[in-house]
Order: sequence, then structure tokens, then C-alpha cells
Amino acid sequence: MAPVGGGAPGPRRGGPAALPRTPGPAGGAGGGAPLVSRPPPLPRDPSRRGARVGRRPRTGPRPRGDTAVLRSRASPVLRVRRRRAAHRPAAVRVPELHPGLTVDDVRWFAPNRYCTLPVRALAAAGLGIALDGEAPARLAVAADGQCAVAGFEYARRHRVPLLLYLWDLPPWRLAAGRPDLVFELGGRVRRVPRPAGRYPERAGYYSRIGFVARRAAEVWCPSEGTVADVRARFGVAARRVPFCYDSDRFRPGAGSRPPRPPEPPSLLAIGRLVPHKNLATLIRAAALVPSKPAVRILGEGPEGAALRRLGAELGVALELPGRWAEDDAIVAAYRAASVVVAPSRFEGFGLTPIEGLAMGAPVAASDIPAHREFLDGAVRFFPPDDPAALAREVTAALLQPSVLPSFRLSDLTIEACAARFLPGLERLLRAAR
Repeated sequence: MAPVGGGAPGPRRGGPAALPRTPGPAGGAGGGAPLVSRPPPLPRDPSRRGARVGRRPRTGPRPRGDTAVLRSRASPVLRVRRRRAAHRPAAVRVPELHPGLTVDDVRWFAPNRYCTLPVRALAAAGLGIALDGEAPARLAVAADGQCAVAGFEYARRHRVPLLLYLWDLPPWRLAAGRPDLVFELGGRVRRVPRPAGRYPERAGYYSRIGFVARRAAEVWCPSEGTVADVRARFGVAARRVPFCYDSDRFRPGAGSRPPRPPEPPSLLAIGRLVPHKNLATLIRAAALVPSKPAVRILGEGPEGAALRRLGAELGVALELPGRWAEDDAIVAAYRAASVVVAPSRFEGFGLTPIEGLAMGAPVAASDIPAHREFLDGAVRFFPPDDPAALAREVTAALLQPSVLPSFRLSDLTIEACAARFLPGLERLLRAAR
């Protein structure tokens, strides 16, 4: 079978085919010596072999490249390839905890580390999850729309069900448009662009996602809003299964808040520099706050230059590097912020305000459905395009900070997410037998 993305099949189990043999001696049956003798095979290094142990024998081609294994106390769980062919998507790297065994309950497709957060906790519950490679599994999980096609094609090759996790369907990208023609040919997803009336932005991407969603065993979404959008756009009844924030990184103990410097206070926003993140409203609001707070924005995108011009025009002290920060720098930024602001006009989940609360910071968030669903009663809400209202909430937060009680965030930790995922994954695995 071809590996993900196309290419030559992996090497056969058991080494190369037998070499031709000379005819047997006259009057005898059977073969003589081979034309070329082969030395006995070398012992295999368990960390480099693809055999499945502890569940069922593996029947497919052995994955290529070195492997690293993450193993829980109860179960060998995770293999990650360290080398990949150029045509394959990059693997998510997981530190090696134990050498040895591998299993194949789930092949988990993820475009980044964040989308793998529940994997370790699911591993501790006994699931075997491979993050890379073409080895067979009993269930494919595409943890983001970016992986929908790769997960679908893998599921087709191995004749297993697919679980698709969709974060959001931005309305301005689909609008009143219609999808391109998408079909399956030779185990691959193909597309013919619609000549007119297609989705206004990223038409091919969302057309493929709709095709895969209608053929997935199940579609899960983080919020009620995304569930409704998937039903309206694709005609698919999705399940609401909230994800998590990185509760290992963002926690009060990781960022004991230092004494506030007297002046000036600082406002923090983290996100892409794109229109729907609505960062211009934050800058305009900062200009209206009596204490004249500085504004720090971490992210990258096409609006960087325009935001810098706006800050200069309004006399706002703006720190906007225009690039993503390292993990430690993001934690430090939350710790130092006087108020975390999430001014988005649209979100499927909304990580920034959740992370800010986890770090013990006061949070002001736009009054949109995803923020209301998860943060109601925990943050200061404001209409998304009302700088004056945001300025009032920031001023109030600076005078009297209030944060979400820690027990409320327990529903959104990595462990809580894994506990939500596990019954559904086990149900799909039982159905796949």
C-alpha cells in the first residue's frame, strides 16, 4: 500500500525475496544451493522494528526510519518516526520515555503539538496511538481540518473508520458560496474547481473538508457554535466534545504573578494579525484608558504594519514584534500582563482568554458565542467593535482584578479532555472490530 501522500510502498516484512536456485541434482527432487549464499539475518533492534506486540500481529508494511516510543506504565503506546520522506507531512515529535513495544489502536493526524495534547493521557488509559507512519491502525483520527484529507486517505487504504475534529468554519470564508466538485479516485481525494459561485476564500480547502466530513464515521467539534455550523454547511450531525488548553504549561504555579509595577499597566493579546482577531479595537481602547496602558501583541500576519501605524497615530505604546514567541516567552507574557484581552469577532474555541485565566490574569473578552460558552461569569465581556466599552472593562479590571476560580478550569484541562475523548474513541474502536 502506498504511504500517506503517495510514494513507493514500504519494505516487505521478512527481507528481500528468495534468490533463484540451481536445478537439483540429476534424478533428485528439490533444489540445490542458491546462486548467491546469504548470511543469516542480523538480530533486530526492538527500537527499530515495526512488529506489534501485546495486541495483535501487525500485517501491513513496516514503517520506515528510526522510531521513538512513548510508553505508559500499563501499555506501550506511541511511536514517532524520526526520519520521513520529503513528500510526507512533518511528524509531531514526542520525547522517548521507554524503548520497545508498539501497538496500533489509533493513527492520530495532527498539524502541531497542540492538537496532540490529549494523547499522553489517552495513552495512560491504555490506548496505543501512533503519530506518524503508515503502519495499520484500527481507527484514524484527524485532529484538525488541515489533516482531514491525509486522515481520510489513510482510513481508506486501511479500511478503518475516521474521526474528524473540526475547530471552526469561519462564515466569511464560506459565505453564500458552494463547494467545488470533490471526489475520490484511486484512493486519493481529487477536486475540480467550480467555475462560479464557489466559497470566497480557501474554496478547495473547505470543499475537501466538507467531502471528508460527510464520509467520516463521526465529526467532533469543540463548541456548540461549530456543531451548528457543521450541520448548516455540510449537513453533518457533529458531536460537541470540547478540547483543552495546555494545562501543563499554563497554570498559576507556572507563573506566580509578580508585584504590579506602578506604571504603566500592560494589556496583552495573542493571536494572528488578521481582521477577525480585531486587534485594532484593542489599540483604540488602550488610547481611551486613563492610565494609558502599553499594549503587547504576540503573533504574526498581514495586519502588522497597519496596527503599528494605528498605534503611532493614537499615541499608544505598542509592542508588536510581528512573529510568534517561544513557549517560555508566552508564559512570561501572561505572567507580566495587567489584563489579557481577547477581542476576536469569531472563534471556534478561544484559547487566549482560557490561558490567561489559567495564569491568574484578569481577562476581558469579546462577547461572542464561543467565549460565552466557556467563560461566562469568569471574564469581563464587551461588544467586539466597541473600543469605549473595552476601555471601561479594562479600567475596571485594573482597579479590581477578578479571575475564574480554579475549579472551573478543571473542565478544560488535558486530563478532562482525554476523559471526554476516551469513551467515544473506545466506541469507535469496538465498532471497527
